[in-house]
This record gives sequence, structure tokens and C-alpha cells, in this order.
Amino acid sequence: MFKKIAIAVFMVFGLLSQSFAADKGPHEVVANTTKELVKVIEDARSYIDKDPQRFNDEVRRIMDDVVDFQSFARGIMGKYGSRGYYESLKTEAERAQFRERVIRFTSSFKDGLINTYSKGLLGFNGNRIEVLPLASDVDLSGSVGVRQDIYGDRAKPYQVVYTLRQGSDGDWKLRNVIIEGLNLGRIYQNQFNAAVQQYNGDIDQVINNWTVAPQEVMEKAAE
Repeated sequence: MFKKIAIAVFMVFGLLSQSFAADKGPHEVVANTTKELVKVIEDARSYIDKDPQRFNDEVRRIMDDVVDFQSFARGIMGKYGSRGYYESLKTEAERAQFRERVIRFTSSFKDGLINTYSKGLLGFNGNRIEVLPLASDVDLSGSVGVRQDIYGDRAKPYQVVYTLRQGSDGDWKLRNVIIEGLNLGRIYQNQFNAAVQQYNGDIDQVINNWTVAPQEVMEKAAE
């Protein structure tokens, strides 16, 4: 089940191709671009065997526009990516190391997601997707939720909630996803924390050995 949902979630990650502009609400943008994702997947079927890199590059370009990868990655890093931790550092060398680690982990995290899910996108076989409004109020963090119901191999649809936040430029960016009640950002943060313990607090080793394994992590979390 979770493999199918993870694929469906990141199809939307990859195909939210119109920017979350200030003149469009999050619900409207998600609804419009959900339709677009079907067309992009259908088009890819005609060239994917001969030119898979073309599809990967397209997914990367689109995701760069819509996902706030650095904020997502810093949230996963927990205290090691937090502003408070940065401000607690005493020397410029320590702060430079912090910034370098954030950049490096963000790059690794993004590459892992794109490479994994660009391969999984073609698993979508025309399932019906509905975009539903949540409460319109922005929460204290400035975030808004948009819900999707994805119909698949059971009578009850799978439920996905996207968390988006508006930046200073007016664009809405995706910051997190909750799949069937499982908080993806929190799951990845737990994976990061477990790696910190595994490598005895060596953050460089955590980053060097980071892998994206959403299916396995989500299935474990659901047990």
C-alpha cells in the first residue's frame, strides 16, 4: 500500500509545475497541476525507454520550482539544521561548517527524492485524484494544508495532506506531506536521528551515507 501512495505523492511533488503564485491559492494550484501531471506522465511513455534522462531532468526542473528543499531538509536535520543551533556556534569556522552541511544534505536529500520518484512516476495508471479544501485559515507557522483523495485498489481513498507556506516573494512552496496520517517529514527526521546515533554523532557521516528509503521507513512507522 505505502509504495503505491509514496509514488502517488511524489507524482504530485514532481508535477506541481505552475508556481504557487500569490494570485493563486494553494488549493487552486494543486487542483490545476494535478491535471497536468497526467499529461506529463502520458507524454513520457512515448520517450522514456529511449531517453529516461529527459524525464528525470524534467522532474528536477519542476520540483526546483515548487518544493522548498532547503527548509524541508533543515527540518529533517532537526537541531543540526536549526537557526538556534547555528546561533549557538561560537566561531565563524563552526558556522561555515554548519552552512556547508546544510547545503550538502539538501543536495543529497533532493537528489535522492528526484532519482527515486522519477522512476516511480510511470507507475501511475490513471487513478482518480480529488483535491479538497481544508480550513482556509493560515496556522501560526504561516502554513496552509491542501488535501488530496487518491482512489486506488480499495473503496476508501488514500488521503494525502500537503503543507505549503508562502515565502517573502509571494510564492507558495511545499514544505511537508502527511500520508494516511503519517508525517513524511517526521519520518525522515527519525531516520536522520537514527543515523546520528549509528554514526556516534558524526553528522558528516550521516550526510555521506544518506539514502532515501520512503517505502521501508513508512512501512516500519505504520507497524
